[in-house]
Amino acid sequence: MNKNNDEEPPASVDLGTAIEQMIDDGTPPDGFHMMFFSEDFGINEQCPTNQLLRMLGEQYNFGDTIKRQVYQLPKGKIVSYEFAWLGEVKEMQHTLESIDGVISTQFEQMVTDKHLRKQPQGRVSFLAQSPTGGEEE
Repeated sequence: MNKNNDEEPPASVDLGTAIEQMIDDGTPPDGFHMMFFSEDFGINEQCPTNQLLRMLGEQYNFGDTIKRQVYQLPKGKIVSYEFAWLGEVKEMQHTLESIDGVISTQFEQMVTDKHLRKQPQGRVSFLAQSPTGGEEE
């Protein structure tokens, strides 16, 4: 059996357990990064997603990290919105769950209000320095 073959995804753990495991492994996260994709996102300041993230960015102190990108595809475009939250590890779980809850609720409302055709795709990753503190080569 080839151990480098990642056909089976890793077992899921809850957020609190994942953060504890990173701390125990000596690589506590410095923050998290959230990214969302949709064909329905706008690229102007009036886009509901832009306004939502700006409001949350002020409340949770990540407003200066919000980025928007347009990916041109053969049959249209996809817009992504992303941001990074940096802070104390003890605040991370509550902050991530609070932000995620607001975003999920608001995306559901945007679908109901027909601002979006369907829920955007998204992903979350943790931000952490390498154990040596240097750059990877």
